[in-house]
Amino acid sequence: MKLYIIRHGDPDYVHDTLTERGWQEAELLSERLLREKIDKIYLSPLGRAQATAKPYLEKTGMEGETLDFLREFPRGVVMPLREEGLGEEDRRGCPWDVDLRLFEKNADILTDEERWSEHKMYDPDDVEAEVNKVKAGFDKIMEDNGLKRVGYHYELTGKYTKEELNDRTVAIFCHMGLGSLLLAHIAHIAPPHFWQEFRFMPTSVSTIFFVPAAGGLYQSKIFAIGDTTHLTPIGLTYRW
Repeated sequence: MKLYIIRHGDPDYVHDTLTERGWQEAELLSERLLREKIDKIYLSPLGRAQATAKPYLEKTGMEGETLDFLREFPRGVVMPLREEGLGEEDRRGCPWDVDLRLFEKNADILTDEERWSEHKMYDPDDVEAEVNKVKAGFDKIMEDNGLKRVGYHYELTGKYTKEELNDRTVAIFCHMGLGSLLLAHIAHIAPPHFWQEFRFMPTSVSTIFFVPAAGGLYQSKIFAIGDTTHLTPIGLTYRW
């Protein structure tokens, strides 16, 4: 099975839609995806993700399934800069914009897949619970498409034959922070570590294959992260 995780186009956050450039990006993305055989599409409920998928859905006549957990990750963090001796005041921010000094000072915890949520900045908004909700939602998507996650491998559910599964393609239209979390889950990487090291540009496409392994099992293989080559006609942009 092939999975695409796609970030929305250049956003107009105020109106939760796309900018003029964003619509151009969505059009170029649709032309790229038309060269693929996509069997199932999942969408964030937010307008900018829905708008990004619109050109492709209109050209193919497909309908996407909107899932609430695919909205941009809805929890923030409060960074204890004062307590850590790194500033005069604590600072609130997105989980993917943690102060680098704070991250380095606590790297032993924040890079640990099991222990990362022990850090106090994740307590006020219950970030761990929201992360677990997203992981469970993604695992349900995988089961609906024929693979059950068990530790580091996947097992066939019987919904599709091996031949059908190997020919199946799924696309998820979502957001930078949420998409990063999905990739961290797939790769068994602590979310703070992945958030700290990766950025995904508008309409970037990450490609993951789920391939047969020994003993009749399946494993994930990430082939591309954040690809935006389809945007070459209008130039690539890189933003923090």
